[in-house]
Formats: sequence, C-alpha cells, structure tokens
Amino acid sequence: MAQERQERVQVVRGEGYTQRREIVETAPTTRQILVSRIVQFVWLIAAIIVAALAVRFMLVLIGSDANSGFGALIFSITNPFVTPFIGIVNSPDIDIAAIIAIFVVMFVTWVLVTLFRLLFADTRRTRRVTTVNLEE
Repeated sequence: MAQERQERVQVVRGEGYTQRREIVETAPTTRQILVSRIVQFVWLIAAIIVAALAVRFMLVLIGSDANSGFGALIFSITNPFVTPFIGIVNSPDIDIAAIIAIFVVMFVTWVLVTLFRLLFADTRRTRRVTTVNLEE
C-alpha cells in the first residue's frame, strides 16, 4: 500500500520579486480509501435506519393503521430497533421509543465509526509547501 508522492516547483516572477514554491504531496493509500468507503457505507446504513424510524414516528403521529400495507412494512422493519425502548415513556399519540431509537442509532454509529477510524486509519498523509520570496 504505497503512497503516491508528487513533488513540483512553481516559480512566479513579478515586479521586483521572484517567488519559488516547492510543493510535496502524497496521495491517499489504498487503506485510507478503503477505510473511507467503509465509513461512508456505515453512515448510509444508519441514515436508512433513521429514515425508517422517522417514517414510523410520523405514521404513529398521524394515527396510521399499523396493519396496513406500507405501515406494516415500516413497523416490521423498525420493530427490532424500537422494541428495547417501548415503555420507557408512555404516550399514546407520540412514539417516543422511535425518537429514542433514532438517537441511539446515531450515537452507536458515531462510536463505531470513530473506533473504526482510530483502529484502521492511516495517518501518514502529508503535504508540505515551502515558499521562498526573493527580492530582486
């Protein structure tokens, strides 16, 4: 997993001065790209779960029938995420368990992504710019 290293020198001449800029950049490694893609995928899954939980919350809020086609689908998908929180707060018109599940899913995703980055991220990316101004 070698990094691609690029070096270049830019020279800018103006009235009474010359500026020489040396730029050294290293491209991301395959490992960095892989970690980034996995993190993006985990956030995508979390966003889909949160969206389903939000739809469930809205369906309960408007009094939709949980046994109808779409409602039954949403409730069956979100039940595993909501079940641990049912009964924490009893409110017949508002699905508090869905709101709590949204916060828990987001927090757990954030912890997992942060832990994954700490364990597997490559921190060797560098960019160095050296600028020298010369008066003529």
